[in-house]
Amino acid sequence: MATEAKGGGRGPKLAPLWERIKGQIDWYDRKAKANQRAYKASKIAIIALAILIPVFAEYGQIPGFPESRAFLVGAAAGVIVLLEGLQVLNKWHENWVLYRATCESLRNEQHLYAEKAGPYAGLKADAAHRLLAERTSSLVMAEHGKWAKAHEHKVETTGAF
Repeated sequence: MATEAKGGGRGPKLAPLWERIKGQIDWYDRKAKANQRAYKASKIAIIALAILIPVFAEYGQIPGFPESRAFLVGAAAGVIVLLEGLQVLNKWHENWVLYRATCESLRNEQHLYAEKAGPYAGLKADAAHRLLAERTSSLVMAEHGKWAKAHEHKVETTGAF
């Protein structure tokens, strides 16, 4: 692995590109994990609150607070609406899937290049280096385009207020 950090064993010209790809992989991996955690945590909370609503409706009496059933049911429902709204606004699921796919695609390019496989098979070092730069840049730009398209609706709806 030490040779990968210094350019995959392909010379000093590759080192900056290799570090950039590694940085992008790390960024997409972190963002995918963060969006996955946010999505799953919100969905678990929504499920738990949905389970509690009938319990609160039947048994949710707080001593000294006569309207506590209605309050507990309303609060649980309100939190569900809030979490669903945050999910729609932040697009945690879409971002998780998109970032994970881009991360794995970058890792795949890195592997193909390191093994001189796929589109890198039989290429001279300079040609393989340029192709790696082009293909990884293309992956990142495609992700940006998908992200912008996915967030287009968010801008339209939030800008209307």
